[in-house]
Amino acid sequence: METKPSKVRDRILETALRLFNENGVQATGIDLIIAESGVAKRSFYNHFSSKNKLIEEYFAQKDVVWFERLSHFSSRAREPRERVLGLFDGLYDWFSEDGFNGCPFIRGLYDLQATTTDPDLARCVQGHFVKTTEVVEALLKDAYPKSYKPLVPQILSLLTGATVLAQATGSPEAAKINKKMASVLLPQN
Repeated sequence: METKPSKVRDRILETALRLFNENGVQATGIDLIIAESGVAKRSFYNHFSSKNKLIEEYFAQKDVVWFERLSHFSSRAREPRERVLGLFDGLYDWFSEDGFNGCPFIRGLYDLQATTTDPDLARCVQGHFVKTTEVVEALLKDAYPKSYKPLVPQILSLLTGATVLAQATGSPEAAKINKKMASVLLPQN
């Protein structure tokens, strides 16, 4: 017998989040989510009208966690330059977590562009990168009001590259290495 609706929804979502993180969104089928969450198929569809709606929820939750992490680590420093470098500390923290399997949005660039025609999912992924760019741009603008623009794609490349390398190697050290590179790149104030 199933529990209250909110608990059923939570159980489905928790299971999907784990499986999407482990396998990717396209490689994880609804039948597996239903089986592992222990809910009836009807209950699944009562809470999520489609797999894509569940994926949207997954991206929304990952987005919140990502931006909270960026805010936390960038706000710990007093100096604007150090706030930018704090982003790499946030990456190191994330890469060091048990169950780190890379960035769902980077994986989503391939998974969703190659296999879906759902514009809402594509917007979730693209929106994440737009917001990340805005955060990096704001931090750099605060540190270097007159010369920040060329630094934006460079810092974004270091952040993204560290993420891909950490996923490929299973080591968080890419965050420290790219933080050193960013430190060389960013002028001293």
